[in-house]
Amino acid sequence: MNKIGLGVAATFTAEPLGDALRFWLTELGVEGEVAFAPYDQVFPSLLDSGSVLGRAGAAVVLVRAEDLVAGDLVAGDLAAEQDRLDEVEAVAIDLAAALRTSARASGTPHVLVVCPPSPEHGSPEAHARLASSLARAFEGDRAVSVLTSAEPYEPAPEAVHDAFADRTGNVPYTDRYFAALAAAAARRLHAMTTPRPKVVAVDCDGTLWDGVVGEDGPDGVVIGPERMEIWRELARQVAAGRLLCLCSKNEEKDVREVFARHPELPVGLDDVAAMRVGWEAKSQSLRSLAAELDLGLDSFVFLDDSPVECAEVRAGCPEVLTLRLPAGAAEAAAFLRHCWPLDLTAVTEADRERTRRYQEERQREQARDEMSLADFFATLDLRVTITPAGPEHEARSAQLAERTNQFNLSGARRLDGDERFVVDVRDRFGDYGVVGLTDVRTEGDTLRAGAFLLSCRALGRGVEHRMLAHLGALARERGLARVALAFRATERNQPARDFLAALPATVEPYGEEAAWYVLDAGAAAAVVHAPGPAEERAAGPARTTAQTTGTTGTTRIAEPAAPAGWAAVERIATRLTGADAILDAMRAARPVAEVAGASPVEATVMRMWAELLDVAPASVSDGFFQLGGHSLRLVQFMARVRAEFGVELPFDTLYTTSFTVAEVAKAIEERQLADTDDEELAGLLDELAGLSDEEIDALLDSGNG
Repeated sequence: MNKIGLGVAATFTAEPLGDALRFWLTELGVEGEVAFAPYDQVFPSLLDSGSVLGRAGAAVVLVRAEDLVAGDLVAGDLAAEQDRLDEVEAVAIDLAAALRTSARASGTPHVLVVCPPSPEHGSPEAHARLASSLARAFEGDRAVSVLTSAEPYEPAPEAVHDAFADRTGNVPYTDRYFAALAAAAARRLHAMTTPRPKVVAVDCDGTLWDGVVGEDGPDGVVIGPERMEIWRELARQVAAGRLLCLCSKNEEKDVREVFARHPELPVGLDDVAAMRVGWEAKSQSLRSLAAELDLGLDSFVFLDDSPVECAEVRAGCPEVLTLRLPAGAAEAAAFLRHCWPLDLTAVTEADRERTRRYQEERQREQARDEMSLADFFATLDLRVTITPAGPEHEARSAQLAERTNQFNLSGARRLDGDERFVVDVRDRFGDYGVVGLTDVRTEGDTLRAGAFLLSCRALGRGVEHRMLAHLGALARERGLARVALAFRATERNQPARDFLAALPATVEPYGEEAAWYVLDAGAAAAVVHAPGPAEERAAGPARTTAQTTGTTGTTRIAEPAAPAGWAAVERIATRLTGADAILDAMRAARPVAEVAGASPVEATVMRMWAELLDVAPASVSDGFFQLGGHSLRLVQFMARVRAEFGVELPFDTLYTTSFTVAEVAKAIEERQLADTDDEELAGLLDELAGLSDEEIDALLDSGNG
């Protein structure tokens, strides 16, 4: 059996989604197949770990309110309407519980799509209630994400529903809308499973405004409506927790003056975490920004309209995801709307405060440069609060486990201890928020921490020592003799190794390349931070060496290149921007061989079969069912014929073993001719109905003559 990449369950016939989802798996270089749960078996599929959802790498669930709640809303009957909406609310609660159960059991991301109601039988009110209830239920959830539309791929309203296919086979949507749904779902899953850049670094001239500020002056550059869309997108990125940096070849005073003269901009200099505006190579500027922010270059996405600058950055900083924006303002704004790396799913309060905290960190750096490290810590007024994690910490805890690399003792991403403690830190410069986490369980006389991690922005200030002291005190309160910290070496957790190496611990290996660092509970409780030469060096210029080494061709920094999953970013953002473009790309991937002598209708039928069937027809004598056709594909084909040719083919014509390209093309032409004859007759009757008796008699007399 092929490995299941995506499992799909729906309250309607959703198999037409499969081809588009397979297209996206191929586009993104993901191995695996798309498998569908049985028709209208959403709840059983979510609750059965052996279903296609439980066995898949990711799950897509599609629902319509009208399929979950029987009956229509009664217009004007307020009591009946309220009862029905209450029923929708109850179903939403049950569905949310089933989704959480499935996501927790499988450990895989789930995307729930609340699909639009049927114009004939659906209820917009029920749809809106279901969508809003489920969106609220999973707000900030990192395992289940809710889509309430196919934006930004949504086609025009008239291209969404297919009443004929819905009536014939409960296939409610057009091919264009299924393509839009697949793109939106694939994009959301990509955002849930691919690490996101933390920093957006942008050029200025030709990117944030039209014109060159050094030549045109601060008053001469133009920020029109399309450029303003780019600014709004950057404002959304800042609001979601991304750090915004400026990286431009200009005079800094000119750039600052543009900001000063445009107070209407949705992004101000206060929203900029750092800037490098000068005349050095942009690759060098990006390395300098990475050093200042204490982040890896693989955390950056760089946006510039210049092909030369983009090439220079790609050569000098291959770790950075470098994207060339189209030159036109409207095209650049559209590019950003379709730029998958900029998507974010769950945004926490800590994300929203990230820029402010980096600015506060800059103030700390300045204060640290003015005194010795020991004096700096003495005046820092560090306050560390460690409390049991509550429901309000769930999203932040999951985020810390997922993102923390440098000080993550075990490299743990999933938390499975019996108790969890969160660490909140503040000092005289500001509030860091929740930056640390421990996940513990008791085994015999030992308190074991399977996860012990701290955000790098609070590292090296003694917070980690207070976390260990807290565990030591907790163990003593409970009469336990020891504290054990799980450790597994990773490529990036050297700070964690340095911390453990300085502890009075014994090492107990377990598993492959893992160990427990075990301390007496009293010794753990007595651990304190004592800044020494190593910390002094870490706070000084050498701290940035790892970020800047290698720019002259000596030793390149050992950071991963930009994620392989980003290889198709520019193609997606410039070409696959709508349902029609996606359908065209799907068709191009499955070309139809031209057959000499085939009529235009036969050629169109062959193209449709090539898109629908496992094997494309090679001649007009090939049969539908011999090429892998079945009843669902037949309904889809009939819907396409109706849309393309304006005729409906009867089932008794199609359900035959001799159903070939040539025969169905002949049937289409005959139906078109019959419909044309009917139309002509109807036109003559309408014309006669408009004549007087005298005019009719005159026509009859002329005919007899």
